[in-house]
Amino acid sequence: MAHSGRSKFESCPNIEDLNLNKCKKITDQTCQALGRRCSKLQRINVDSCPSITDISLKALSDGCPAITDESIVRLGPKMRRLCLSGCARLSDASLLALAARCPDLQTLQLAQCAQLTDIGFQALARSCRLLERMDLEECVLISDTTLVHLAMGCPRLEKLLITDYGIRQLSLSPCAAEHLTVLGLDNCPLVTDGALEHLTSCHNLQLIELYDCQMVSRNAIRKLRVHAYFAPVTPPAGGAARTRYCRCCNIL
Repeated sequence: MAHSGRSKFESCPNIEDLNLNKCKKITDQTCQALGRRCSKLQRINVDSCPSITDISLKALSDGCPAITDESIVRLGPKMRRLCLSGCARLSDASLLALAARCPDLQTLQLAQCAQLTDIGFQALARSCRLLERMDLEECVLISDTTLVHLAMGCPRLEKLLITDYGIRQLSLSPCAAEHLTVLGLDNCPLVTDGALEHLTSCHNLQLIELYDCQMVSRNAIRKLRVHAYFAPVTPPAGGAARTRYCRCCNIL
């Protein structure tokens, strides 16, 4: 699409529904313009737009938090990496669509997608067995059931950004024993030293990121002989820093 076309999008910030089906000249630059200016965008159809890449999807997910399930169900089978963090309107319908249409998915970022539940992740674990990296931060409706299914269904899982039972199941899976190198635990007040003991079978584990884990002690970390990291506070947009309470976690 020519520069004039992108300029038109930038002058229409209230666009909610956009059909670009078979617009073969659409490029990543167009989608980046949409992401910058059209924050109300909820549905977009980019079927048969051969020039767009992962850059477009990242721009849309970063800049258009109102994106809904209707857009996700149109993604194609060649999708490998997908970032949808912050798209709070997405539901399990999106995960079911990804499971049905994108079997080769390897990276999936879903931080702050608070409507997603175990049902959607179970479908993913059954169908997307090539998954290697997932970010589930602030997916507040998922339970240990999701971890169990990911452990059983995704043998290549390397990075997972989650009660003791879930970590135990993760540690028993082939993916954890052979491939897991980084484990992020954000705001898991019920995770205890007992959970970390199960991770001794994860021989390639190098780093545990601990946030707000008051029940985890330094002794448990030392037994694992891995690095533990407590990240500095990141202030939320437009507000004061959220206090993080961690009595024991630091760089060891």
